Amino acid sequence: MKKRCFAALTALVMALCAFCASAVGEVPQPLYSGIITYNFASSYTNVYREMDTDSEVLGQYFAGRSLRISAVYPNWVEILYGDGVAYVIRHRVDRVVPLNESSTPPYGVWVNRYYTVAEDDILVHAEKDPSSEVLSVLTRGAKLALIGVEDGWGVCVYHRQWGYVDTSKLSALYPVSPCAETETDPKVPIAIYCSFYSDNVTRTSNLAVCCTRLNRVMEPGDSLNFNGSVGPFKEANGYLPAPVLIDGGTTQGYGGGSCQVSSTLYNTVLQLPGVTVTERHPHGSNGAPYLPHGTDASSGNLNFRIRNDYPFPIRLEGSIHDFCLFIAIYREAE
Repeated sequence: MKKRCFAALTALVMALCAFCASAVGEVPQPLYSGIITYNFASSYTNVYREMDTDSEVLGQYFAGRSLRISAVYPNWVEILYGDGVAYVIRHRVDRVVPLNESSTPPYGVWVNRYYTVAEDDILVHAEKDPSSEVLSVLTRGAKLALIGVEDGWGVCVYHRQWGYVDTSKLSALYPVSPCAETETDPKVPIAIYCSFYSDNVTRTSNLAVCCTRLNRVMEPGDSLNFNGSVGPFKEANGYLPAPVLIDGGTTQGYGGGSCQVSSTLYNTVLQLPGVTVTERHPHGSNGAPYLPHGTDASSGNLNFRIRNDYPFPIRLEGSIHDFCLFIAIYREAE
């Protein structure tokens, strides 16, 4: 098995997030190739000057047009355009692959370096400004994964935008291990991710049941069949009828919300080269709205499967609190 750590790539991810704002007069190097998706084959895709649909439209691309992507954001990709850069909405982009897999994180991966546990209320803001919109309020006991810290603000992904928390208001920041192979403390996670959900009583209940059934130790070589292990999604297993996302719409079904657990787990394991995704399906052309496009993993009608290819056991733990779903993976003591 090929072993490598994401320590250097973590710094790269954060550098990519801030690159456009910090680079002056320089054109960044492309990191990924991609095309304009064929899901909108009869229409064109706007290329914007800024990450704002109200900004100037520099041009239009039709389906199949190739792109060189230099940075990835929750709802946008930065592309090389003329002598500079421009921006395209992520769900209009498809078939994205790293140009150099050895030095570039997989597309859409946000390596989370820290987490916090709320002692007092944590406000998740839309901007690095205490007067900006509050996206979510986390109360005592909630866990929040953070990609990193910028200007005293912890950065997380909130649906398809950045979320920010004032680190001066946090009781502590706990580290995530930079390398699973060398970690010896079973209390230090080797990968974490969180996603946010809406206020729906039955769906929230399903998330709690799903997390309880997910929690487990995976020995080397063990596989997780999400539908078979975390499901079946039926009343006998504690699941309730709730909205199920299908082809961009919703319908009622037992276990509605389970896909958010499989999707959040997917984003967690993508940070670990030693955990192999053996089956994964998106939720149609626009994905699941609670995550950036291209990072969801459907369950229920479709399935999600992973395999532990590390030579040591790993422990999966999921929990929910205050509309925040938190999943952590640990190196289990042998």
